[in-house]
Amino acid sequence: MTVDSVNGARWLLFTTERVAMDKTPSGDGACCLPNVDGVTYLKVGPRGITIGMINLDAVFQQLVAMGRCPEETTDEELLSLARRFNYIPAGPNVAADYAAALRRAYTAFGARPTSKSGSM
Repeated sequence: MTVDSVNGARWLLFTTERVAMDKTPSGDGACCLPNVDGVTYLKVGPRGITIGMINLDAVFQQLVAMGRCPEETTDEELLSLARRFNYIPAGPNVAADYAAALRRAYTAFGARPTSKSGSM
């Protein structure tokens, strides 16, 4: 066996593996997301890209303490509070997509049952 034929065999192996992966149906990865305390996963944008964001419970609790319901909260309020803990791109379309996802998450946060003991 020559060195070239060994390299050629390796290339064929990699090509075969790629074909097998190409036949695997793609998804958004939501089935494989880790369950990490403090991380909330949002579907952002028209393609529904899954983004993990931290400390959204703290952001939403602050909005509740300010007396702001999801319908009254501005996009800029949502984005500025979430940006304290997370990177959010500054482009106008992207920011609007993030704001919409944050509003959906805030609405869901308000719909969660609260514990009787008063602790969260």
